Amino acid sequence: MRKRSVDSVIRNDASSMRVGIIAGSGSLPLALATALQVDGKDPYLLLIEGEADPAQYKDFSHEVIRITKVGRFLKALAREKCTHITLAGPVKRPNLKNLVPDMEGVKLLARITGASRKGDDGLMRAITGYLQEKGFTIIGAHELASDLLVPSGQLGKVSPTEQDDADIAAGVRIVKAVGALDIGQAAILRDAYVLAVEAAEGTDGLLTRSAAFAWDKRAGVLVKLSKPGQELKADMPTIGPETVTLAAEANLRGIALEEHKTLILDMKEAIRRADVAGIFLIGLDPESGS
Repeated sequence: MRKRSVDSVIRNDASSMRVGIIAGSGSLPLALATALQVDGKDPYLLLIEGEADPAQYKDFSHEVIRITKVGRFLKALAREKCTHITLAGPVKRPNLKNLVPDMEGVKLLARITGASRKGDDGLMRAITGYLQEKGFTIIGAHELASDLLVPSGQLGKVSPTEQDDADIAAGVRIVKAVGALDIGQAAILRDAYVLAVEAAEGTDGLLTRSAAFAWDKRAGVLVKLSKPGQELKADMPTIGPETVTLAAEANLRGIALEEHKTLILDMKEAIRRADVAGIFLIGLDPESGS
């Protein structure tokens, strides 16, 4: 990832701030920890058991905690003098019937049970609200590493065609509709036909599933947006270089992402892979269609 200091707002509060990263799976928690370390900060990572790989975090202060042991989370964050918390990386929904929470976990699970009826965003709001009540400030991944945010316009060498533009426009309408229902953040359109819509499998899973329907020639686009009213501080849309590789393997023509509301992990490598594969990568404003 590009080495760039954290957001100026964060820098201004650096003297009194220590960030605790609650780490799920994927590359985002490590990217954030690295960005903070490069900037001279000392993040503390709470690795969710069964999600984050401890071997990846050997260079950072961390401990592994079971997801339902919320009391241990709070004690660890207080012990390490963390003032700000970021939630990074996806976490599979646990089977609540098989969990043995501690007392703080019981309190949070009561909220989660009610919030889960409102979908993933309601769930994230319940968690962040609970942590804020405990005195922590929730900080978004994009506030810690703003250089990961998708900029406006074309990112690589390849440009979308008129047909691609039409598919992107249709994809924006589809993703907004499914996002409003809290189903997913992405869809694949090919020649005005909805090939697939993201569900619980995530964007990379969507691309893997769609590879079975690939044409011999490159055709179709992946459109990924935030959901209406999404809690971006806890759950911002994210892709990485592997997403680009999977899009190429699905024989798509390109990827369209919401500008300033999507993260690209290792953006330089993602753009390189797009250029090598001959597919486009662009940031768009879904409200203006460009």
